Amino acid sequence: MNIIEKVKDTFANCEHGTIYSRSEIVKMVKTKHGVNEGSIIPSDYCYNLTNEGILDNSDLDKFKIFEWVSRGKYRYLGENHPYEGPVYRNPRNK
Repeated sequence: MNIIEKVKDTFANCEHGTIYSRSEIVKMVKTKHGVNEGSIIPSDYCYNLTNEGILDNSDLDKFKIFEWVSRGKYRYLGENHPYEGPVYRNPRNK
């Protein structure tokens, strides 16, 4: 199972709309799958956040389950959510 599959599995039965802290997300995935904490980056799975120039992994670019709410806070929306809000871009290769 790759990291995306582990995150997907961890949140498969979670209630949509629930807000989680970054530390809660990391702890949930680590507890269920024994994943290294540094491998779990919730912002990579957000509908409204993107890091331009570093997403060479099309699977990661397509896998979205959270909405970034504020620093360290994420709302679980689930996969294939019809997100229509603003998207914030972080141009890493400046």
